[in-house]
Amino acid sequence: MSVTGTIVAFSCVAFSGLLLARLAAARSRLSDLRRLDTVLAAAPHMAQDTKSESRLPPFVSGILARAGWEPTRRQIVTGAAAMLLLALTAMIASGPLAAISSALTSVLLGFAFLEYRAAARIRLLAQSMLGFLERIRQLLSVGNSLAVALDRAVENSPPIVGQCLTPTLRRIANGSGVAESLERCAAELDLYELHLLATATRTNLRFGGSMSAILRNIIDNIRKRTSIERELRANTTQIRASAWVLALLPLLVATLVMVTNRDYARWFLSTEKGHGMILYAVASQILGVACMQFVTRTRY
Repeated sequence: MSVTGTIVAFSCVAFSGLLLARLAAARSRLSDLRRLDTVLAAAPHMAQDTKSESRLPPFVSGILARAGWEPTRRQIVTGAAAMLLLALTAMIASGPLAAISSALTSVLLGFAFLEYRAAARIRLLAQSMLGFLERIRQLLSVGNSLAVALDRAVENSPPIVGQCLTPTLRRIANGSGVAESLERCAAELDLYELHLLATATRTNLRFGGSMSAILRNIIDNIRKRTSIERELRANTTQIRASAWVLALLPLLVATLVMVTNRDYARWFLSTEKGHGMILYAVASQILGVACMQFVTRTRY
């Protein structure tokens, strides 16, 4: 094995070990906080808001929160070992560039899976928010407090609402403010309806007024927004279809070339110029997908 290959191998091992240590520390911290929540729930006079201090980057923590996935230590170890084994296998077979490419590909695929799961989960939650807000408004109209209305509305809502808002209800039960808990939940899930609810709660607590009337206006706003988004998606269907074709066509052409003319494809894998062209093609593809995603975005 060359010197460059040895350096890349040790770099992969070091990166995997660092990632494993960070994930294990974050999970240990989360377990400690859960035990503390249990103690505080058993002793209401000691209740206080316990804000988790995840050692993971905010980007990763946000994706995990929206996806609703808390990896176990065994899953973390298995994932890191699989990524390391894949990188070492690619290095032995095709060299350092293949090892780096395989490691980056596995990481990007993992993030893509988490993003897909998070998007599906948040979409399902958004579809349930109108009914959830209407239940809160009805409970407030008959004289319940906001904390009680939130608790009862979650009980009578679809399971996805309970899965996403149970930590918020636990923080409120442990003595945290309703507005602060809702703002934290909205920041974690990054959902438009939750941001509106948190802002309305903060405004109502500061300036007073009828919370039922505010929720009625929010519900009307969400209904109008949903109607406009559906119209926008219908009008941009052709653009989004073209974007999918432009994104997948280079991958299809590259696959056909590699299958039908292996000598031509081998030049890209065995020469420095070929490596540079591969990196340029991948970077151009990622940039093009990002641009098309920005153009076809229908949210506002």
